[in-house]
Amino acid sequence: MPVLRRFPVRSLACACACALLPACADAPTGPDSFVQEAGGSVWVAVAVPEGMPDARSWIPYLPPESPVFLRVRRIQEEAHQARRAGELERAAALDAAALREAAYGIGANPPAVKLLNAVAALDRWSERAGERLEAGRFPELEGAAARVQALRNEARAALVRGDTPTAVARLSDAAQAAREFAPATVGLRLVASAEQRIDAEAHPSPDLKRARMLLRTAREAMATGDETRAMKRAWYALQLIEAEEARVAGGE
Repeated sequence: MPVLRRFPVRSLACACACALLPACADAPTGPDSFVQEAGGSVWVAVAVPEGMPDARSWIPYLPPESPVFLRVRRIQEEAHQARRAGELERAAALDAAALREAAYGIGANPPAVKLLNAVAALDRWSERAGERLEAGRFPELEGAAARVQALRNEARAALVRGDTPTAVARLSDAAQAAREFAPATVGLRLVASAEQRIDAEAHPSPDLKRARMLLRTAREAMATGDETRAMKRAWYALQLIEAEEARVAGGE
C-alpha cells in the first residue's frame, strides 16, 4: 500500500493546496468514490446509494409495541442524542445496532418491490466499488466488496425461495458492510487517526494547536452532514501534523 511521504515545512503550502483541490477526480467531491493518501495511510471511500436499507426501512414491519420495536426505538433515540452531543462514533455504532435489531426481528413481510430496491442499491454500490478497485489495489475495500456481493447473493436466493426474513437479514448485513466505507465512516476514522497523533503531544506547537482546531471543526461539519468539508479539514490537519513531525525530526 503506498504511503504519503513526509512533507518538509517549505512544501506545506503546496501539499495543502493539492489536498484541497475540488476538481481532483479522486477528491470527496467526486460523485461515487474517492481515494486519498494522508497521514501515512491510504483512505478510500465509496458513496452509499439511495435505497440502501437502514433501521427505518424495516420499522413499519415490526409488531407494534413489541419488545423488538421498543428496543429499536430506544436505540434510535440514543443515537440521536449521541449525534447531538458530538459522539459521532457512538451514534454510528448505535445506528448499526438499530438496523440489526430491526432486520432480525422483523415480523411482517415487506413488499417485494422494497426488497428488490434494496438489492438494486447493493448492486449500485458494488458497481461503484468495482470502478474504484479497477483504478488501484485496496485490499480492505476488496474484502468488503466481496462480502457485500456474497450477502447480496444470499439475499437474492432467499427471495427466490420465499424466505423473506433471511433476505431482510442478509440485505441489512450487506448494507452495513458497505457503510463501513461510506464517506462519513471513513471521515470519522481519518479524524480519529489525526486526533490520536495530536493527543500524544504533551506540549503542542502553534501548528499542532491549529490542527487540533481544524479537527474540532471537522467533527462539527461531520455532525451536520458536510462530509466533504470535514475531510478536507482533516486532511489539512494531517498535513500540519506531518510538517511538524518533519520539522522536529530535522532539528529545526
